Amino acid sequence: MGLLDFVKKMATGASDEDNRKNKARMREIFNSLVPDGDDYKLIYCHMEVNHNAILVEVNVHSNYIVGYKTGEVAVVSVNADLTEYGEAEFFNRENGSSIKASWTGYCIAENGKASYQFEPITYEPGIKREAKYSVAVTQSTEEVSAFRKFFKAGL
Repeated sequence: MGLLDFVKKMATGASDEDNRKNKARMREIFNSLVPDGDDYKLIYCHMEVNHNAILVEVNVHSNYIVGYKTGEVAVVSVNADLTEYGEAEFFNRENGSSIKASWTGYCIAENGKASYQFEPITYEPGIKREAKYSVAVTQSTEEVSAFRKFFKAGL
């Protein structure tokens, strides 16, 4: 990693090399779990939930590969290193699902079995403490905007 990539990683959380490698890995994981996976646009989402316990605050970090296409959303939970992942969960009209975008910028997918709240991000600064819990990837404002617009329109 050159000096420019090191600076980029500190500023955005991902060097150009990290970004290419992790986007390719996300596509590989998604396509291995979802039939016709290339038909979906992919975006990375992160979620942090804070729980106040009696003596300590607990932060739970979650990472998701979210694929979306007309009429369907597929969600795969992953760890920050993209080495462990769960099964794909599908949200569509046929299984009684709904999607929506909140005024706070979160996107929500839910049905009778599961509910997810996503925060699509353009980048996570590498100098933030939470960055180590996120996938090292950057996404354009246009990618995030298209995702939010899709969720706002609903299924």
